[in-house]
Amino acid sequence: MIDVLVIGGGNAALCAALMAREAGASVLLLEAAPAAWRGGNSMHVRNLRCMHDAPQDVLVDAYPEEEYWQDLLKVTAGKTDEKLARRVIRASSMCRDWMRRHGVHFQPPLSGALHVARTNAFFMGGGKALVNAYYRSAQALGVQVRYECPVARLELQGPRFVAAVTEAGERIAARTCVLACGGF
Repeated sequence: MIDVLVIGGGNAALCAALMAREAGASVLLLEAAPAAWRGGNSMHVRNLRCMHDAPQDVLVDAYPEEEYWQDLLKVTAGKTDEKLARRVIRASSMCRDWMRRHGVHFQPPLSGALHVARTNAFFMGGGKALVNAYYRSAQALGVQVRYECPVARLELQGPRFVAAVTEAGERIAARTCVLACGGF
């Protein structure tokens, strides 16, 4: 039985799969799209917002936690869980090193994006390069990936995950499941 079943094939799904595999779990990732279209909306991203207290490699000046929090409050109209949001904000200051270990490269902002050079780290090659780097890393780590494998429903026992059933009718049991599909 698989330890972790990840449903989705974009940035969040790949990060979950990679981290679970790094922790020693067996991982199966189900991507609804064919390999040529993998990555979902993550193919269209170009940067990552990062908290930092001082200039760091491709990030200029500082972007402290409180300013990030205030920016988040503006874009969510205050509808966010502060404890969880602040945890994510703090973690954003350290994630670029992890991303680099998985083949993601960053570049200085282009002239048209200098206004966000303080808050955002830009992916070299954009979202497609990000997704491809993560898939290469997943393959190297032994994450199993199945393409064209949309999930039709989940089986639960009370609040506990039991299995996913694909549109083709295959039942895939796992110890736990990460739903990371359809972020937008």
